[in-house]
Amino acid sequence: MNAQHGLLRSIERLVFEQRMLTGLIVVYGNAREYDSVTVGNAREVIKTQEGIVPDVRPLTAHTLYDLASLTKLFTAVSVLQLVERGMLRLTDTVAAADARFSQLHSTTIQEALTFQAVLKSPQRVDAQPDFDSAQRQVFAIYRSEHMPERLYSDMNALLLSYVVEGVTGQDFYTYLKKNILIPAGMQHTFAQVPAERVDDCVDYNLEHRIVEGDYQVLDDQPAGQPHDPKARLLLRGGRLCGHAGLFSTAQDMARFAQALLQGRLIARDTLLGMGVNRTGYNDQRGYRQYLGQLCFAKSPVQRLSELPSWMGQRAIGMSGYTGNHFALDPELGVFDIFLGNRCHNRVSRIVPETAAQALGLADDGSGSVCWPDGRQVLSSFQYIYKKDEMLHQPVYQCLLDSGMIGGISRGT
Repeated sequence: MNAQHGLLRSIERLVFEQRMLTGLIVVYGNAREYDSVTVGNAREVIKTQEGIVPDVRPLTAHTLYDLASLTKLFTAVSVLQLVERGMLRLTDTVAAADARFSQLHSTTIQEALTFQAVLKSPQRVDAQPDFDSAQRQVFAIYRSEHMPERLYSDMNALLLSYVVEGVTGQDFYTYLKKNILIPAGMQHTFAQVPAERVDDCVDYNLEHRIVEGDYQVLDDQPAGQPHDPKARLLLRGGRLCGHAGLFSTAQDMARFAQALLQGRLIARDTLLGMGVNRTGYNDQRGYRQYLGQLCFAKSPVQRLSELPSWMGQRAIGMSGYTGNHFALDPELGVFDIFLGNRCHNRVSRIVPETAAQALGLADDGSGSVCWPDGRQVLSSFQYIYKKDEMLHQPVYQCLLDSGMIGGISRGT
């Protein structure tokens, strides 16, 4: 069995046997070439007056995925481009770079970029009634003195996208288009999905959650709109956020990775610095998150890492809530990208996690839950922990088989 057949079989187990995802495309390659494997559907059901009924639409080469938090990588590259061009310094304070952030006179761009600054808004942005109210909360962002174990947050990238606008005088999507999307050849990446492309979008509607015994169904996720509620609210005012909101195809995301490896977006030294750990450490409580510049850095504890074990210390990684993943190692010169859908008609979240077993799920989170209306709803709970064994390792074998990578594993 060749390596790509092994990868295909592994994806089929996730999609068709365990049914954690409606569909998944895995893309891997280096600066010159890439390959991909696609399995499954963009949609399985729709909600009608008669209830939730089957309506299958397969994935295609034109499918648009909600990148969710993978958008943060584009924000990081934007900020680093401005630093390279002398338009911004990492030592500048946020307020000096953009006076609208009046609470951040002693917080630097670097601290915001690396999650060293814990940023909060007075009220939840996504709880606001309209765009203007939400934006007021953004500009009221302040630095918290409390340093939690989990430092990863949407607020840093959200704030920095406004800083990019303030420094350049362009709206964030216009900046991305001119400085990242066009140079990388990404013709099918959008903030506002064109009307004629909405049918190409993956359906993330009908996400199921069980929170403290409360059975919830999110049935207000329109096609072509960001799954993230903050991004969706701010998009109504015509604004792409820095933490979520981009839609893209698998081919475009491969082009983004290749443009990074080729040095067409930021210098190689800058890329090598993105994945340097700025926050992680080990103490009596355990390991804290290892984070770089709006990305995850390599962690000594694989379960806490967003990077495959075979990537090195300068690799960058990021996951998106909707089921996506991006990992790139500038030293090995390779990338792997997963674009999937773990939200559509799936139980994606269970709080507390210890309740999962009592609901009848397997130890790995797979299986189905009996919903109060009698439906059996499939689970994507714990999908994030399946990626190493079922995706990253088969991808590594594919990279070896194809000659896209050297034959030395970098283990943790």
